Amino acid sequence: MEIKFGQHTIEFFFKKFCIENPEEKKKLLPLVTDIIYDYNMHVVKLEKEKDEIHKSALLIDIQEIENKIADIFTNNKSK
Repeated sequence: MEIKFGQHTIEFFFKKFCIENPEEKKKLLPLVTDIIYDYNMHVVKLEKEKDEIHKSALLIDIQEIENKIADIFTNNKSK
C-alpha cells in the first residue's frame, strides 16, 4: 500500500489555503491546532502500522481529519 500522507506544520496548511494575513492566522490558530496535531499523530501511526486492515482504517481517519481541516479553513476564511 502506498502512503501518500505526511506530517505537516500549521504553516503548511496556512499556505495551502492561502492564509497570509497575520490577524486571520491568529483567528484560525486555536481552531486548527489540535486537529492538525491529531492529523500528524494519525500519520505517525500509519507509518508504523504493519497490518493492512488497520492501515486502511487509518487512511480513512486521516482523510476525514483533512476534510475537517479544510472545512475550518474555508468556513472561517475572511472574505
